[in-house]
Amino acid sequence: MNIFRKKPFSMENEKLERVRRLKSMDLVFLGLGSMVGTGVFTLTGRAAATVAGPSLIVSIIVASVAIGFSALIFSEFASRIPAQGGPYGYLYTLFGEFPAWIAGTLLMIEFFTGLSVTASGWGSYIKGLLGLHLPAVINGPLGTASHFSIDLIPVLIIIAITLLGFLGTHAMLRFNRVLVVLKLVALAIFVIAGLFFLNPDNWQNFAPFGWTSIFSGKGMLAGASLMFMAFLGFETISVSSEETKDPEHAIPSGIMGALFITAIIYILVTLVLTGMVHYTQLDVSDVLAFALRSVGLTWLGNIISIVALFTLLTVGITMSYALVQTLYGISRDGLLPKKLSRLSGKYRVPKNAILLMGILAMLVTGLFSIDRLSGFLNLCTLLYLMMLAVGIIKLRHDYGEPEEGEFRTPFVPFLPIVSLLISFGLLLNYDWITWFVLIILLLLATLFYFGYSYRHSHLRNED
Repeated sequence: MNIFRKKPFSMENEKLERVRRLKSMDLVFLGLGSMVGTGVFTLTGRAAATVAGPSLIVSIIVASVAIGFSALIFSEFASRIPAQGGPYGYLYTLFGEFPAWIAGTLLMIEFFTGLSVTASGWGSYIKGLLGLHLPAVINGPLGTASHFSIDLIPVLIIIAITLLGFLGTHAMLRFNRVLVVLKLVALAIFVIAGLFFLNPDNWQNFAPFGWTSIFSGKGMLAGASLMFMAFLGFETISVSSEETKDPEHAIPSGIMGALFITAIIYILVTLVLTGMVHYTQLDVSDVLAFALRSVGLTWLGNIISIVALFTLLTVGITMSYALVQTLYGISRDGLLPKKLSRLSGKYRVPKNAILLMGILAMLVTGLFSIDRLSGFLNLCTLLYLMMLAVGIIKLRHDYGEPEEGEFRTPFVPFLPIVSLLISFGLLLNYDWITWFVLIILLLLATLFYFGYSYRHSHLRNED
């Protein structure tokens, strides 16, 4: 069985004829629109309360360095293999079909869980803003009530996002710059207001869970693993090479500029957050609004909640779009049922892929907790980024150096090896339950590949 059959590199390297209109600053705003969202509005408080304490500030620095290395690697792939896009397509060319299928599976899991985390965080903000007190049976994931329970508000949000998918998602690109400015202004107001309520005693026990504790899910490195999600979204920049003016300079500037600004934002917000309220009290989803209400600024907390609603909805639409595109691309290659790549309707969208996305995302969102989903998302992302780190070395070995005008990852193979080591260190901080569930899902995906994908692959039919 030829499970390592590859797509020709020449096919993947075909340049699409698109208008090059994006500049470095456009890419910075594009990255900020993706990266400044769920993490800062939702995960910072719970990560500080249950994983790292005030040392979450150091966790964010470690995570930003790790994602920075991966973003540089991703950028060369996006520049040299732009037609297919995404780790699935890159690895199809380099390692073959089955490794690409595993990477595609990790991508689909990442986008499913990312969409679910966004919806869960958005639901929490709605409840906090409106003061909703729903019955336990519809107010939380499984285990919240004595028998069965489901988190209804996030499920309704997924339904809304799914319906928007049938109309396309171009509005997100049009309003991206406005939304980014709105987010930055709101976060700046939070930081400035919080400075007047800082209590240095809240930072005394800086690392209450230790600096690292392998497989325990606690400590500073575990916090870095969890907050790794905060910087996801740089893929939006790296896949924009075909539409970027002077991409060999604009893309790295956009990536590093967006990563730097995002890191500063997360550090300042976390510093102020843990200084305003003791970390033990921050185990809430609407954490920024909660902190402001705790010091008597309820009106300002409500404004932050409203901004978060717009922010998280945008991230949710982005995740759903990326997921549908992944399902569509894999189906187009024959590894998923052909129905998922059929375009229909007025806007020529893959309706079946959108419908599948909505149904599965509703189940995941309604039944599983945001903490479990966050760790799951990061673990999947780390694994396929490690595959890309190995892949960039193989790309240079098999196809040589980048041509003039293509992005070049610096210090290969040193930088990919460092990226591998950092990612491996972060992997050790996930608990065994997260690993167990992921292994089961990958085994199921493997069975699906040999039972369906291998026989229906377009490459196999061509052979």
